[in-house]
Amino acid sequence: MFSKSHKILIFSLIALLALLTYLEAAEPDKINWFPSYAKTDKIPLGTYVSYTLLKDTYTTTILDDVNQPPFEFLNKKDQNNINGTYLFINNQVSFHDSELHKLLDWVDQGNTLFISAKNISENLLDTLHLETEHLLAYNAINTQPKVRLVNTYLASDIFYAYDRDISNPYFNVIDTTQTVILGEVALREKELQDTNTHPNYIKQSFGQGKILLHTFPEAFGNYFMLTDQHNTYTQNVLAYIDVSQSVYWDNYYKSGKTFYSALYLFMNNRYLKWAYYILLIGTLLFIFFEGKRKQRSIPIITPLKNQTLAFTRTISAMYYERQQHKEIVKKQYLLFLDYVRTVLRVSTETIDEETIAKIATRSNNTIEDTTTLFKVFNTLQKQPQVTKEELSHLYDLITTFKHIDH
Repeated sequence: MFSKSHKILIFSLIALLALLTYLEAAEPDKINWFPSYAKTDKIPLGTYVSYTLLKDTYTTTILDDVNQPPFEFLNKKDQNNINGTYLFINNQVSFHDSELHKLLDWVDQGNTLFISAKNISENLLDTLHLETEHLLAYNAINTQPKVRLVNTYLASDIFYAYDRDISNPYFNVIDTTQTVILGEVALREKELQDTNTHPNYIKQSFGQGKILLHTFPEAFGNYFMLTDQHNTYTQNVLAYIDVSQSVYWDNYYKSGKTFYSALYLFMNNRYLKWAYYILLIGTLLFIFFEGKRKQRSIPIITPLKNQTLAFTRTISAMYYERQQHKEIVKKQYLLFLDYVRTVLRVSTETIDEETIAKIATRSNNTIEDTTTLFKVFNTLQKQPQVTKEELSHLYDLITTFKHIDH
């Protein structure tokens, strides 16, 4: 039976868990502003709405999900059938050099690369002779942006404001002979009258294709899409892609998850999460109190001692007393080979220059010292007799090789 103190402890823990569960359930859900940009996420910076809009608006367009790196996707045997627009939307999109070359070769064949990201791959910017900078307010407080497109047919006089302070990259260095400015960004001021705009959406031709770069991925987030009529801006941004061909939606370069484990779903539901915590804590309490009641002392069994070294010393002493020095040399050689195999992990089937080099490296000895040791072993084993002084010299060499203090 539990003692009075144990019962008080258990009831206190249960009361504490009940209080924590109530407080957690009564607290309003916090808004998750993680920049996921995953098509399955319905949080403010998920792309569930924009993905659904793209799928429903362009019904004649094939919208394919790409769940692998671009290099693997474009390296398929049937890559000649991969034509259209490759769409990357994330907080950061960074390609390896080989991957970028594969993408640019694909664009050169008449396709379109579209990237909307805060941080665009540096090697791509270098290739297109572009540089980016961040837009900052003079008061260093307000960084809420407003965006618009410059095309007169796409309501260029309308600014779309974003009411959150975020970083606002723009293209501060562009190749004016190759670059067409499609959109602009400015910092939000009173009545949106600020005219100090900077390019944040550009187009460059590349071979037979084109590259579209956009630095305001929030435009594809659920929050922006569902605010006022901001979805018009996003639709106009996508108006520059050819919807008569396939659109490949990248799911690989995403900060958020596209596929979720059962535990992830549990931990993102407050009620399931606390049920899971209570189950774990209850299990620990059960193990603690039940184990304490039923635990029995475990007898200590002294393990058998390794008598190999003592036996070897006994045999060596016997040979030494009988002055059978050559037999000791043979035993020492066999023991040394066993040391090389078990400690240094080097095969001793063949003792050649390569084996000696491995032994020297793994034992932190020089090749010359290692070679000398094996030469002494060979010389003494070929002699008909071995003197006490030669045996002592061999012992010193072995001791020095193993870095053992005398």
